[in-house]
Amino acid sequence: MATKADFTAEEWQVLQWAAMNTIAYLSMSDQGFWDTFKEASGAAKYIADVKANGASLLVRDLAADVRTKRDKQATSDPLTLADEVAERVAEASALVAEKAPDELEAFKGFILGIANATAEAAKGVSEIEAGAIEKITAALG
Repeated sequence: MATKADFTAEEWQVLQWAAMNTIAYLSMSDQGFWDTFKEASGAAKYIADVKANGASLLVRDLAADVRTKRDKQATSDPLTLADEVAERVAEASALVAEKAPDELEAFKGFILGIANATAEAAKGVSEIEAGAIEKITAALG
């Protein structure tokens, strides 16, 4: 079973940004001032649950290390953020597939879980958010 120790600091950052950028992307997909707080709270609850109860050691390590530190390489423009997040998620998925193939499904589930928890937190999943989740699903491979 893979853990954080199996990845370099740079590789681990890619995995962290895949998670954090997913939250940002879903939050920006269907904006609303109060919704943003609900979405962040929904994602945080999901991540805390995975950290405490996740079956995958790698995903528990990742959940423990997800930080709100912004990915400065990602734009805050919703029009280009979608492509940037898809790239980051695809890169992270490929990295896990290469270094810890037995953890790939758990990693994909974690990223999609974050996406769904974020989208569902405020008024349910909108059509725009559903499209964002589809893009993330495609990026995961």
